[in-house]
Amino acid sequence: MATPLLQQFPSLASYPPAFLKDLLSSPELTEAFLFSLPEVQQLAADVERLGRENDEVARQNLALRDELVALREATAQSYNHAEALKAQWTEIDKAQTNLYQRQRPSFLHMRLRHSLTAQDDASEKIATAFIEGTGAVGSRPGSRIDSPAPGAEERATERGRDRALDEFIADFKAARKTYHKRAIWAERWARGEVAWRDD
Repeated sequence: MATPLLQQFPSLASYPPAFLKDLLSSPELTEAFLFSLPEVQQLAADVERLGRENDEVARQNLALRDELVALREATAQSYNHAEALKAQWTEIDKAQTNLYQRQRPSFLHMRLRHSLTAQDDASEKIATAFIEGTGAVGSRPGSRIDSPAPGAEERATERGRDRALDEFIADFKAARKTYHKRAIWAERWARGEVAWRDD
């Protein structure tokens, strides 16, 4: 049965056991003998070759070091730029979504209904303010009904009331005109006659 040593170094099988015992008694002789074996010489040559290859790889790596450092810095800058653009895109996308939300048909329909109510309230306020500010036409002393021959002061007051009445009529008419335009659009929308395009 072969020993593990003979399995690892088969060339030792050709030496007599007495020589091998003498060889083991001297560490220096053992080392010198081992380095003369073909297997050990091949192993040493392999180690030396691997060492040279490692040195060559190390030299190549050192030669590429500056380029790799520059590439790493450029990659970091590109990544940071991409992250900044990503954050910017998030804000733009959010703003676009909000903008589209305000242009959606359902939102516009709601705004139309609210503006219709607000316009009706505004015209009613104009009428209420006129009534409360001037009273009913012809109900005050100095009107044509109460005084058939007004004096200069009464005529000036009457002209002022006429001017206020004209202004009221113009303002109220404009407010109601806007109200009725919006009411017509709301009616058409309710009948399905209003179509919104995405473009």
